Amino acid sequence: MNSLLPFLIPALIILLLVIRRAPKSSSSSNTRPDFIARAAESLHGPEVVVGSSSSESAPDGVDYNYDVVGESFQRDHLMALVRSHNAFSVGEIYGIATLEPEPTNEFDPTAVKVVVEGVQVGYIPKFDSAAVTQMIGKSGKKEMQVPVRIGFDTDSPQPLIGVRIALTLG
Repeated sequence: MNSLLPFLIPALIILLLVIRRAPKSSSSSNTRPDFIARAAESLHGPEVVVGSSSSESAPDGVDYNYDVVGESFQRDHLMALVRSHNAFSVGEIYGIATLEPEPTNEFDPTAVKVVVEGVQVGYIPKFDSAAVTQMIGKSGKKEMQVPVRIGFDTDSPQPLIGVRIALTLG
């Protein structure tokens, strides 16, 4: 027994330290933090949900069902659109977006940029860009036009801005 004592005491100390550091169970929910979302928010601000995807929330009856990505990199362009429409108090702009393949994009040769009134407002997500590029190619045109909804927070002088389009992949 004396030969085990030098090993047993440090093991018990470590066990006590681990038990003391273990999270205490409580009635509040213990959710795992999303570190990727936190990192993205710290760099570009939180993701903006433009609104419900149901057509009844859109005054024109269109189902704006597809989220554009990369809006935070196009903030100046989006703010210029909000200013040009004098829409700070309205909170949304409706229009037509042009989907333009960007084969020279160094990160994704199937990239598709989203352009509204001549200014880029984002991209089709990479996981769908090849399908959208193929859709545009099958149409025989160099670009495709779809309805767009730009939504933003009206309570902020520097509003968060999101872009949704009406697009069905199939």
